[in-house]
Amino acid sequence: MNPFIVAINAVSGGGKTTITNEIQKCMPNTKALFFDDRNYDSDSGIEDTCKWIEEGADANLFNLERLVNDINDLSKEAIDFIILDYPFGYKHNQIRPYLDYSIYIDTPLDIAHARRILRDHSQENASAILDDMKQYLERGRGAYLFGLEDTRQSADFVIDGSLPLDTIVGIICKKIVKEKSDRTIDKHFLHK
Repeated sequence: MNPFIVAINAVSGGGKTTITNEIQKCMPNTKALFFDDRNYDSDSGIEDTCKWIEEGADANLFNLERLVNDINDLSKEAIDFIILDYPFGYKHNQIRPYLDYSIYIDTPLDIAHARRILRDHSQENASAILDDMKQYLERGRGAYLFGLEDTRQSADFVIDGSLPLDTIVGIICKKIVKEKSDRTIDKHFLHK
């Protein structure tokens, strides 16, 4: 049986990577793929994410052939779930056919931005942090807003990203186990 493939979506700093790692820890026979492990934006000729968003944020401009290959390789393994730490949900034509379920982590923008500052600038001086804040106000906020409506509305399940991590992970793990089980039962009865 093919693994059940789940996309974990959120804005930058929304908790995708942390939640994906925790799901992998609590669910045996699960593997994860992380969008940020590869440099898809510059590999696709997208050097300025804010400009890409200002020009319509077409997710299909990203060449995700390597992610498709990674999904196909993992799908050959005897695993139950593949969790994608991935920003686009169902919006990318190359990835959509592989997804069984999409979860949107609805993290308030102030929390997501604060997390990103802590993650990306923990070793830098105040000037670098102030520059980042200025960039956020001038152009970067659009990157956050881009992910909110489209990806959230098309998600199969939305969870509050301000909940405690263990609560989020527990809810998601129960949800995807139930979804996989329900679909397996549905397929069984369809074939009778």
